[in-house]
Amino acid sequence: MKNERLMAMLDCLLNEGRKTAEELSARFEVSVRTVYRDVDSLCSAGVPLVAFPGGGGGYEIEEGYRIDRSFLSKEEIADLSSLLKGFAEATKDKSLARSLGKISSLGPRGAEAASGGLPPPLLASLSAWGAPGPDPRLVFELRRAIAEHRPVSFSYRDGEGRSSARAVEPFTIAMGGTSWYLHGWCRLRGGFRLFKLARVADLVLLGDRFDPRRRAPVPDPFAFGFSGEVAVPVVLDVEPCAKMALDEAVPMASVEEGGELGLTYRFDYPIGSWLARLLLSVGGGFRVREPETLRRAIAEKASEVARLNSDR
Repeated sequence: MKNERLMAMLDCLLNEGRKTAEELSARFEVSVRTVYRDVDSLCSAGVPLVAFPGGGGGYEIEEGYRIDRSFLSKEEIADLSSLLKGFAEATKDKSLARSLGKISSLGPRGAEAASGGLPPPLLASLSAWGAPGPDPRLVFELRRAIAEHRPVSFSYRDGEGRSSARAVEPFTIAMGGTSWYLHGWCRLRGGFRLFKLARVADLVLLGDRFDPRRRAPVPDPFAFGFSGEVAVPVVLDVEPCAKMALDEAVPMASVEEGGELGLTYRFDYPIGSWLARLLLSVGGGFRVREPETLRRAIAEKASEVARLNSDR
C-alpha cells in the first residue's frame, strides 16, 4: 500500500506541480505526519524534492527530473505498454507510437526476445472485431484542438440520422464499449455531450480559444445523467435462453428468478431510441414490462424489420 501511495504521490507532483503537505494529506487520505514520512522516503530513493516555506509554499520536484527505470517493475511496464499499444494501433497516432517506444524502453533490454514470442499477459484491442479504428486524421485534429484549447465545428448525425451543425469545446477522446467518442461542451445545447466520432463530419478548428477551467468540474463522460438525461427504471421478463445475451447487453441489471417468462431483469437506464436498438440486438427472448414507451418503441422497430424482410 505504501509503495503504491509513493508512486501516486510522485505522479501527482510530476504532473501537477507544487503541493502542500495538507493538500497531499487530503488527496491520499493520510495524516500530515504520514506525508512527511513519505516525502522522506521519496528523497531517500533519490527523488529531488524541494520544500518551499511560507504562503504559497509546499513540495515540488526539481525541473528536468525523470523517473528511473527501477520505479516501474517489468510487469507494470508490460501492462502500460499493452494498453498504450492498443490505443496506438486503433488510432494510428504516431505520437502514441512514440510514447509506446519510450515506455517500452524503461523495461529490461531484450525483454521482447526473452519472451520467446509469447503474448503479453494483458492485451488490449480497442477496435471492434474486424472494424477499423477511428479516422486517424480526425483523432489528430481533435487532439490538436484539445491541446490548444480551440473549439471545433462539425456536422453531426444523431441516432435517427438527423444532421445538425455543432460548435464544441473539446475535452477528451474516449472509448466506451466498441465506440469512440468526443466528450466536450456543446455550445448549441449548453452542456457537456458525447459525440460518436463515426458520426462526425466536416471538422474545422475554430480560430478562438476557450478556457477549460470555466467548465470545471468536468463530469464523467459515461456517467448517467451527465448531459441532463434521466435514468428510468426498466423491467424485463426474460426467457432463460436469452440470459447470456442480456447479461452482456445490460451487465448492470439485477436478475431475479420468476416472472412471466422465467427471469426478471431490473435496471435504470436513460430512455432513447438507442436503448431499443440495444435490446433488439439481443435477438428476442424477452418482453418489456415497463416502461410502456420502451415496449412500444421496440414493437415498432421490430415490425419495421419484419416488414422489410418478409417475403413479397
